[in-house]
Amino acid sequence: MDFGDLALLQDRQGRTYLFRLQEGGAFHYHRGLIRHEDLRAAGPGGRVVTPHGEVFTVHRPSLEEYVLKMPRATTPTYPKDAITLCLLLDLAPGMRVLEAGSGSGGLTLFLARAVGPTGQVYSYEVRPKHQTQAQRNLEAYEHWGNVVWVLADLAQSELPPAFFDAVALDMMEPWKVLPAVTPALKPDRFLACYLPNLTQVIALLQAIESQGLPYLHERTLEVLHREWDVRPPVAHPKFQQVGHTAFLVQLRRTHHEG
Repeated sequence: MDFGDLALLQDRQGRTYLFRLQEGGAFHYHRGLIRHEDLRAAGPGGRVVTPHGEVFTVHRPSLEEYVLKMPRATTPTYPKDAITLCLLLDLAPGMRVLEAGSGSGGLTLFLARAVGPTGQVYSYEVRPKHQTQAQRNLEAYEHWGNVVWVLADLAQSELPPAFFDAVALDMMEPWKVLPAVTPALKPDRFLACYLPNLTQVIALLQAIESQGLPYLHERTLEVLHREWDVRPPVAHPKFQQVGHTAFLVQLRRTHHEG
């Protein structure tokens, strides 16, 4: 760990603080400050103590920790949903994925890691401010060089036929882009949508049926994690839980319409 690297501090209560190490910098805490030089010396997995006796452990932030704390242009795709989308899309290294929209880049980061340096993520966004924020967030964490940023309306875009191994749509009305996207998705591969409410899910499935689009509706699900506070000999569910975030819809592309 060196100056310029991201660091995550965790206190004894489990609270975390994310920032970048700077030469001459300091982390200011209400019970004393910690010099960045001391964090650099402690290294990942090490610990530091403030002048008032507060103990912190030093870590490199995981992808989940980074996405939850990175700057946001929009509400991020929660890591629990992002990693499940990678599962629903059946991603593997070397694949090509189409994403819309870029948002704050949370899902982009998970997709880019899933397909690896030999794969590619094509991330479409119509809002320049959001695309810029997504680019910054990706480059601030890990830059694999496998994301192509496209500032365009996906519904109006011409895409190469049977080019993508998967499609991830995080947008309010995904059915509007399906006519443009469908020919570009390889047969028997997956398209997954991230939709906050059930009304959108129903509208999506109705649009697929009315337009005769070649998809099988595999499943609609939501991801709920129930965290526990375990302090032996006592254990109970945490009082604050992340509840519903979105519905995830998995569709499989078939050969024929109808």
